[in-house]
Amino acid sequence: MSAAPDPFAVRGTEGFRFMDYEGLVMPTGLRAVNLRELVDLVRRVPLDVIHHHLHRTPLSHRFGAWDYPNDFAQWAAYSLEDLALAEKLAALDPYAHRDLDEARAAIVDLVEEHLDGLPTVPWARAGFEFHFASGRFVALPGEREVWTLGEMQDALAEVSLSSIFYHFHEARLRGPVDDSDDFSRWIEGQFGPHPIARQLRRIDFYFYSLEDLRQRIVSVFVEHRGAA
Repeated sequence: MSAAPDPFAVRGTEGFRFMDYEGLVMPTGLRAVNLRELVDLVRRVPLDVIHHHLHRTPLSHRFGAWDYPNDFAQWAAYSLEDLALAEKLAALDPYAHRDLDEARAAIVDLVEEHLDGLPTVPWARAGFEFHFASGRFVALPGEREVWTLGEMQDALAEVSLSSIFYHFHEARLRGPVDDSDDFSRWIEGQFGPHPIARQLRRIDFYFYSLEDLRQRIVSVFVEHRGAA
């Protein structure tokens, strides 16, 4: 009687091409020196600026503790030294909003409510103003293409962190509104409903650094490969 095939060696009908995600940060020339200026500028800057400061922060933070997952929260903590506001902004999950307009409104409401409870407007320390920026990023097909779960596991441990960001963070903005990442979509498209896909979707990725996220994703594959 022949042994059952290794599920991690079964080849899909379509490969998964890892994308390289690279770009440039583009300064706008706008800056805020206090919290009132920040919220006034958040109201009127283009949406790609909001997107950059809410979603792309992990690209500039590779290792270590990850308490403040967006630029607004980091500025409140390190420039205003207002940890209460920083925690409120850190808890604002941009992926929970339908679009960037709604996310912008949530930031404005949160900061305005915080300002109402303060006796004075907090100012940034000298040299720590908030500089608004946007970015021009492109995704290009990378060299790595995988066809099996085993190949995907190996690739995930080696591809760039920006590729992890593109396929796990950005996927939720450009794909179907199903709170899913590219890896889960490919796995289910090739192998049907799968526990790896379900577990990947449950990762609270917003509060992981990209290196920690990579390790968490790979651990899901290792867990299921060991149980196969």
